[in-house]
Amino acid sequence: MSSTRFIAVGLLGAGVFTAGCAASSDTGPDAPSDADPVETAELPIRRTAVPIGCNGLLPSDFWAPANRTAFRALGQRALAGANDVVVPTALLGTSGGKSVLDYTVRCALSSEQVVYGPDGGEFYGAFGFAPEWTERALTPSEQRWVSACIFQHLNGTGEHVDILLQGGHPALDGSLNEEPYTEFVVNDATMYGNAFLSGTIAGYACIDPDLTGQLSALSLSCPLDLSLLSLERLCGHVPTCGIAFLGLCDLTCVKSAAGGQTCYPLPLLGAILGPLLGPSVPSYSETIQSEVRDSDLLPLYNGCGLL
Repeated sequence: MSSTRFIAVGLLGAGVFTAGCAASSDTGPDAPSDADPVETAELPIRRTAVPIGCNGLLPSDFWAPANRTAFRALGQRALAGANDVVVPTALLGTSGGKSVLDYTVRCALSSEQVVYGPDGGEFYGAFGFAPEWTERALTPSEQRWVSACIFQHLNGTGEHVDILLQGGHPALDGSLNEEPYTEFVVNDATMYGNAFLSGTIAGYACIDPDLTGQLSALSLSCPLDLSLLSLERLCGHVPTCGIAFLGLCDLTCVKSAAGGQTCYPLPLLGAILGPLLGPSVPSYSETIQSEVRDSDLLPLYNGCGLL
């Protein structure tokens, strides 16, 4: 298991936690008490420790055309204005849009940062893939990192589980070879792309060969179902999903000595010819891999053996 890892932060897009997702508690003076209500996507948990959560962004919220348009526009300017108030955006107009904004801020800003809605509601950062977004528009590389993080948090199965994120970004640096990090033993999937650009395809997903072996032990039909299972996780029942599933990551990505991956938008030919052809072949170095607990495989791919 690589040392460049962190646990993904996530709240359910519907606004509640399930038993499969653990929330870290606060230790500061503003920390909620045991009697406080369950946090929602509109009012995310403020954390001061290692972020622990789940992939719970509803595909129906993220892929909604109005939310996608507002999301893309948001990346073209500074996220916040005076007093760290989020700039006007249509995402603030609906609960689904607020959930998209919540996850976006979570991926982009660091744990020391917070921005506010016009009504005073807080949106807390977590990972820090684009901490300077509060002052200027996102760079193309930042757009890719934030997009990959959001893709990892999509879950259309309704069974939201903890995910461990890895990648070549400083935000994911750290040696976490103790509990609970060692519980994440199954290499899951890699996500990459740029959801801030217009176009039919916003991102790409591939699966680790380790996942096929683990699911094969559960059901012989699972490897045959993986493309459908992965798209169910990322797209739910949304017909306009912008994710392209590319199969095995070994055929699409090239791993670096530092533990990161450069991935291509084409299966088979990408990993083989990409390094030889160089810049003439589009590639993404801003990729994020996930790991899950073996006990969360069926909840995450809950149609395994049934399709």
